[in-house]
Amino acid sequence: MEGIMLVMLMAVVVEALVEYGKSIGKAFLEGSVKTAVTQVVAILAGILLCLACGGNLFAVVGVDFVWPWLGTALTGVFISRGANYISDFISKLKRGGEENG
Repeated sequence: MEGIMLVMLMAVVVEALVEYGKSIGKAFLEGSVKTAVTQVVAILAGILLCLACGGNLFAVVGVDFVWPWLGTALTGVFISRGANYISDFISKLKRGGEENG
């Protein structure tokens, strides 16, 4: 079960990084600096909160990074996507389970 949780956690973090990169890059190219800055602030807020409280979802599932702060920073990216994003993700997982079960 921990392996499945790790894969899902990594998938969400990678997706978040890709989406942030695309939307921040697009916002800057289109001159929407306010949108880009808002997204960067969300990332920084998530990372700072996790650093301040030691939040590290990767450690919870048994992953230790060479750089101990990396798990905390990636957890910050994960939480920066917001509760609504996480709720939507969980809903999709539940629907997938209902379709297969």
